[in-house]
Amino acid sequence: RIPSFIVSLGVLEMARGLAYQMTGSRTAYIGDSFAWLSNPIAFGISPSFIIAFVIIIVAQAALTRTVFGRYLIGIGTNEEAVRLAGINPKPYKILVFSLMGLLAGIAALFQISRLEAADPNAGSGLELQVIAAVVIGGTSLMGGRGSVISTFFGVLIISVLAAGLAQIGATEPTKRIITGAVIVVAVVLDTYRSQRASRRT
Repeated sequence: RIPSFIVSLGVLEMARGLAYQMTGSRTAYIGDSFAWLSNPIAFGISPSFIIAFVIIIVAQAALTRTVFGRYLIGIGTNEEAVRLAGINPKPYKILVFSLMGLLAGIAALFQISRLEAADPNAGSGLELQVIAAVVIGGTSLMGGRGSVISTFFGVLIISVLAAGLAQIGATEPTKRIITGAVIVVAVVLDTYRSQRASRRT
């Protein structure tokens, strides 16, 4: 069995290379067809933010309040134990990856609405920030622990950090160094928490 995390990164690079090849690495300007998604409608809040917020609430409820969510946590904790309990993890994993593809498409639509263009280079390098946000939010890279709400707060922390670095005029290499350091610290803390929890049990 191939680790899903590695496959995800591999497919990401394949899709990115395909996008470069199909577009010739050129940006396609599409005008303001989707601009309404990013235009504030009240109190500076845009439809894209409302849609994202609804998705967060629904995903958190599905993860914590449904049998499907409990199965997902079980698969993340110990897939073999779930299999021995008579549950086939494969359909659940396929469904989750399909949902992630759908959400990635929605996020791309939000990006297009903000830039008013389809840029094959947009989002390049964001995968590290995503990993940092997820780990900072308390999700274990070892599996079995995570929350959509806490990941949302992890995203906020990374966004505030990026905005703060931009305000003080930090260079791009400095931003990357700090983001990398944050990821390393978060992973070390996650490993420490996991080891401490295993010793207690």
